[in-house]
Amino acid sequence: MSVAERLAVAPELRDTTRWDRPRESDIPKDHIEEYRRRKMAVTAYLNSTSFATIKKNHGYAKSQIYRMLGRCLTARPNGTIYGFHALIPGVSIAPYRRKSPVNPELAAQTKGLAGAFMQLMAEHESLYRYVEKYALNSGGKSAATVAKAIRAEFLKKCAKVRAPNQYPFNTDDQGARALVRFIDRMREEHYATKNGNEDEGVGAFESPLTAQPSGAQQLRPFEEAEHDGHNGDFYFVIKTHGRRGEWIYTTPMRLWLLILIDRASRAILGYAYRLGSTNYPAISVMRSFVHAMTPWKPKILTLPHLAYKEGAGFPSGVAPRARGRMVDLVCFDGAKANTAKVTMRGLTTVLGATINYGRVRFPIARPFIERLNQTLETHGFRRLPIGFNPKGSKEERERALKAASEHAVTSDELDQMIDVMLANYNADPHEDLVNRSPNEYIRMWDSQTASPLRRIENPEELAQRLLRVEYIKTIRGGGESNRPPYIELWSARYTNDVLRKMTDSISKKVRIVVDVDGDIRLIRAYLRKGNKELALGILKAGPPWHLTPHTLEQRQMVRRANKLKKLVVKPGTDMMQTFKELRQREAQERKSATNQLVKAGRIAEPQMPSRERDAKARVAKSAWIKLR
Repeated sequence: MSVAERLAVAPELRDTTRWDRPRESDIPKDHIEEYRRRKMAVTAYLNSTSFATIKKNHGYAKSQIYRMLGRCLTARPNGTIYGFHALIPGVSIAPYRRKSPVNPELAAQTKGLAGAFMQLMAEHESLYRYVEKYALNSGGKSAATVAKAIRAEFLKKCAKVRAPNQYPFNTDDQGARALVRFIDRMREEHYATKNGNEDEGVGAFESPLTAQPSGAQQLRPFEEAEHDGHNGDFYFVIKTHGRRGEWIYTTPMRLWLLILIDRASRAILGYAYRLGSTNYPAISVMRSFVHAMTPWKPKILTLPHLAYKEGAGFPSGVAPRARGRMVDLVCFDGAKANTAKVTMRGLTTVLGATINYGRVRFPIARPFIERLNQTLETHGFRRLPIGFNPKGSKEERERALKAASEHAVTSDELDQMIDVMLANYNADPHEDLVNRSPNEYIRMWDSQTASPLRRIENPEELAQRLLRVEYIKTIRGGGESNRPPYIELWSARYTNDVLRKMTDSISKKVRIVVDVDGDIRLIRAYLRKGNKELALGILKAGPPWHLTPHTLEQRQMVRRANKLKKLVVKPGTDMMQTFKELRQREAQERKSATNQLVKAGRIAEPQMPSRERDAKARVAKSAWIKLR
């Protein structure tokens, strides 16, 4: 991914105030001036200064600027970028390559071997070609299987170029584990170049913000996690109130359950679900991480026979040192939602995590999440009256469909069911954890380690940033209609008192910040002014989107409905309420209308404009004169 593409995907990277920077007192005196000059040149480019001006003022050509900026945006192993550290003369950001020979006196050594296998491959091309031949032409066999098959012959070839007291013969495993890792790395590099494209869901592999799991036997909690979306094997019918307070019902639906699980403890860290959809969007993926970051509290249970086990819950709420903990590496599959810009930006830029995707033809196994999905189905959902085996008989599905209609639940009750089932899983003992539960394991680990933890004091604020997106929009207005300046976004015109007076800024670009799960009637806008940004404050949506608080998903659903059937907005209401009233009327005749109401979530009652509200507040009821 080029520098320009990186900045387009994540425009927040332009904000150098967020970059790591060295203390100038730590930079050698003979390098300090060069560092400052590089820093000013890169900053000037990010502030939209022309290359000609940068060349004149700082002496760097276009190619040099791109090279320096590329170094700054390169990711560290923890997912953060090098920032201004990369501009210090002589600082290397390239992957480690061993230069010193392995000490032959340290027989059976396990430490001090970093880069030894890479050095072996670099010095002897014949060994490299031999491994490459089998690594890239072995079908779907795992790296471990290939390494085991070629190991004997590989060591014979090593014996021709290395002495018995040299690497790999001076180690206990004679380079066996290093060979497996090398094959994995070779495949990653090969297929990232050859097969990486967005249609296959792997375009993000070209980003330097991806990495391989460590493969370590002993992981600490939150070091590596797996994420997956699973289409639950159960039906449900949701009931909600109609126009007159009566119950109206959806058709039987299924849901996507998105779960984040910790590899070390097997704990479910967070989850989200998506109702009755053929797939799930990137925003649903981010909601599962929001749930993991937000301190958990048990829900108030209203369903009979539904209860939390002793010790149930999620680490953010039951393990004191897990509050605000951030995952270091996340393993995904190649689904579009996982490779989307929102997901990449949220995890790498906001959480500072590293991402690993399953490779085409050579997928990285996610054994824990796959096992969890199976456990939840066989010991959870399928045991419910509404559960079924997808490989079972037609009669079994019909039974589940009938049960779903007989046991309709509200959206809140569905929330309770899912939360209890997943929270209870974290309280069940695991044989692999020496009969400890996932929550117990995390608490035990945290109590026995003195290592610093990657935590944040205000996880709620960080979680909110995961659901925040940015856009570059043009200020419109003027023309024949002489309309005051405004921003158009998702069929709504946004403005405020500040923007309306900025007639000289029409056609200029502004940066828009939106909380997609918040009330998108309100957005923040920033106008670039020289090398700085001018905050324009909060812009408000105009009619017909101005009265009812709503999320981005709700607006998109209403926009789609409006395209199919023009919604007529009555005076005193808006588009959201018009949609709600229409679907409530239609629900009396068809359940699919109820489906849309439920998927839209709760639509609030419209709020009267502030001026009207303030006027009524100033006039007491007693001041009104009643006419006969």
